[in-house]
Amino acid sequence: MMKKPVQDYFSIAIACLSIIAPHAAVADDQSGLRGDPAAIADARAMVEAMGGLDIWRDIATVHFVHEWDIVNRPDRYLEHEILDLTGPRSYVTMDSEIYSRTRAYSPEHGHWSITNGELTRGSDEALANAMERAPYSIYRLARAIARNDDRFEIRYGTRDGLPEFPTLEFAGPDGEAHGWIILNVRKEPVIWATTQYIYVFGPLARFGNLKVPNWATTSSGLVRYEMVSLTGSPELPEPGLFEPPQE
Repeated sequence: MMKKPVQDYFSIAIACLSIIAPHAAVADDQSGLRGDPAAIADARAMVEAMGGLDIWRDIATVHFVHEWDIVNRPDRYLEHEILDLTGPRSYVTMDSEIYSRTRAYSPEHGHWSITNGELTRGSDEALANAMERAPYSIYRLARAIARNDDRFEIRYGTRDGLPEFPTLEFAGPDGEAHGWIILNVRKEPVIWATTQYIYVFGPLARFGNLKVPNWATTSSGLVRYEMVSLTGSPELPEPGLFEPPQE
């Protein structure tokens, strides 16, 4: 029996987005967050849908576990990631029966990885890419919104190919959008992207006090993860976690 081609989950998400309601007309007047009041109001509504502003405001670290399924790999691998929400730092382990990798990045120790026992220093480009996308992680954005962080300008725009769907844009100091999110009528994130990645999200699922998408796929449907667990903490990760082993 012939295998069916991989389904384009992006097309499904676009079809589902036809139920998106118009965004809010006004936002409450609070200092900190900058941009369009309607966009700010919907960004706050998104964080409320993800567990609440009060919860995300005090989280400094998240530890989540994903099971990744990539179409051209024979294995599924389990990924643990510890994400510092206060700065661009990440520590990841990825393991299956045939594969083992540890990867970390931070401003202090750069970008490095150990794949099947071999240590590799990341290139300057790899580090620059990690630093550029890090502030626009949906988890870091949720914390920033909850804390009325003024680093981003939040506004509504449109994306190429999706002109009918208002898109929350998060602009950096250069005024350009480096992250964007499309919400459904319940103000839940259904598509999230940085300048480097675009993911279509599944419905929110509860993990403790947090609610996050229980799966995601790339726009082509060829790469997918399922959320196994997620925990948040007010404590920062240990600084040594991001330091590479001695060569």
